[in-house]
Amino acid sequence: MRKLYLALLALAAVVMLGACGSISSPDKMAGTFTVHKVYGDHMVLQCDRPIRISGTAAPGESVKVTIGDNSAYATAGDDGEWTAELPAMKAGMQPYSVVVTGKEGTPGVSFEDVLIGEVWLASGQSNMEMPVYSGRQFWNSANGKAEVAAADHPGIRLYNTNQRRSVSPGVEQKEIAGPGWVVCSPETVGPFSALGYYFARQLHKDLNVPVGVINSSWGGTPIQSWISEAGYRSANRPGELAKIESSRKPSKEQEAKIAALKKKAKIAFDAWEKRFYAFDPAATAAAQAWKNPGFDDSGWQSEEVPSSPAADFDGIFWYRRTVTIPAEWAGKELTLSLGAIDDCDETFFNGEKVGATGTSTPNYWSVPRVYKIPGKLVKAGANTIAVRVADMYSNGGMAGPEPLFYLQLGNDKNDRIRLNGAWKYKVEFKIDTQKLGTRPTPPNDLSLTQNHPYFPATLYNSMIAPWTVYPIRGVIWYQGESNAGAYEEYMKLHPLLIQDWRNKWNNPEMPFLFIQLAAFERHSPAKPGPADFWKNRQPSDSSWPKLREVQTATLAIPNTGMAVAIDVGNPFDIHPADKQTLGYRLGKEAERICYGSREISAGPLYERMTVEGNKVRLFFKNTGSGLVARDGAPTSFAIAGKDGNFVWADAKIDGDTVLVWSDKVKEPVEVRYAWAGYPGNANLYNKEGFPASPFRTAKPDYLLK
Repeated sequence: MRKLYLALLALAAVVMLGACGSISSPDKMAGTFTVHKVYGDHMVLQCDRPIRISGTAAPGESVKVTIGDNSAYATAGDDGEWTAELPAMKAGMQPYSVVVTGKEGTPGVSFEDVLIGEVWLASGQSNMEMPVYSGRQFWNSANGKAEVAAADHPGIRLYNTNQRRSVSPGVEQKEIAGPGWVVCSPETVGPFSALGYYFARQLHKDLNVPVGVINSSWGGTPIQSWISEAGYRSANRPGELAKIESSRKPSKEQEAKIAALKKKAKIAFDAWEKRFYAFDPAATAAAQAWKNPGFDDSGWQSEEVPSSPAADFDGIFWYRRTVTIPAEWAGKELTLSLGAIDDCDETFFNGEKVGATGTSTPNYWSVPRVYKIPGKLVKAGANTIAVRVADMYSNGGMAGPEPLFYLQLGNDKNDRIRLNGAWKYKVEFKIDTQKLGTRPTPPNDLSLTQNHPYFPATLYNSMIAPWTVYPIRGVIWYQGESNAGAYEEYMKLHPLLIQDWRNKWNNPEMPFLFIQLAAFERHSPAKPGPADFWKNRQPSDSSWPKLREVQTATLAIPNTGMAVAIDVGNPFDIHPADKQTLGYRLGKEAERICYGSREISAGPLYERMTVEGNKVRLFFKNTGSGLVARDGAPTSFAIAGKDGNFVWADAKIDGDTVLVWSDKVKEPVEVRYAWAGYPGNANLYNKEGFPASPFRTAKPDYLLK
């Protein structure tokens, strides 16, 4: 694989300078300039493509960009944007410096430890956002803690784009929000997209070149949020365009309507929140002493943090920990970092409140808590930290990740006391939702407003548009759960997203790889049902298999690939933990599409059928070295006659085909395979180990041909 990859690079790497590549000095060098924030120390620049570095300066003024032995000048246009284009470079582990200079004598900008390799964008909703390890219950990849400990890969670089919601969908942003590029290590990988990391690890292992992954994802978001206004215009989508236009220039009536709805929502939410905190006054009064350093917490239970102990209830609970402060820290201001706390908190140090984060803070449930400890509270020896956590919805707790639990003196990251691990834990009270009432929608979560992440184009503009100046190899995408109920519309929107992003990167053949929806029944991870619930179920129909069908049809678009996830799903958790298998499968699809691999990289895909008496013969693509059924005969097949009534069918493998029949159906017309949200027993694979995609033989007209 490595030799084939290097041969392809040798053919593709062409030394070129592009429009801005002249090395003759322009007349006017920039006195001041900026470089866009997508660039930084430790970044990976895409190999075998002209390298583009961009930023801003006064119109008509120029900068010089140097990487290794290559330099180029770039001049800012009327919009103040400049782009320098340098020759393509080969992938390798040699680190480079990128230096940007302007007028002689003015400060320049340099980026260190820059590698040349493969760059991929990872995007979608919660299954792409799901981290390698957070410490929260039900929000970690399989064996996440061990995976973090082993994640010493200096050739993999990661960028975790911040979620930004307060951005008008009518304005494409130039700058990204995020902490910058980091080297993949046990200290950095935990909060990063699990799928993105495992995909990068697979490519790094097989290609032996640097890999950079950009994570821009947001849980629960529909595909409409990720498509640009230009994309909607190209497809003549009046519905989304009208929303975007109304957000840009809302009428007085629209503004009044939105304001009234937000006011109403705020009144309802504030009243509910007030009742929440006053739910058990006696318990709250008794807990007042829990913040004090002299309080006896020996009877409290021990809880390892990060943790989400409130997975099955909403209410208020406390964490306490005693920490020993060295004498030289006494009387000095400290920084207390506790990571994200889900949902709200009040934090105390030696009985005094030092910080709080409530529902008025955007994304309060995921905001890392960083509070200053006044020097007057800091004493040598034992000091007490107490955190009162209000969990109002779903999971709750000190969510981490682990590296964000510390006390620190000054700015020295090496001068820290680690705070992850054992804390004391006790519940103040648990609410009864029947008495309190269901939590109303917070005003900032109203989807009709432009700063909501579900609004058309909003997330494209804030989390994707700034990256379009940065050359990448391709995209990996895990999304669709939020659109499963509108599968016909998804058949239009999914190809539109692919075309839109290819246009925005000016790369009409940019590879686009995606995960097909995993097996899933209902989201109740804290209270799962019986593991074999599906065994006595009759054939049925639902939206999830139809969305999978649409995703499979999208493979008709050139340079697309799909990883089937029907065998890694969890019936009672919409976030399957096994992201390693999916990273491997996407990696193999990438190697086939981008890097010349001739290996089978996906499972059998239904192609056609013939009727042979009372049996149906099914033909497939991607059979590889042969079809196999795990654990016995092929299962999860259903068959129907002209009446359209499906019954479970028998099946057997016959060469590269499958014969399907039932004694109850004498004249078969149609077959379905794994046609359920959670089929439970889909066991058809090729011998290379890739599962067959669910399908039905009767194809609807709305599918992409």
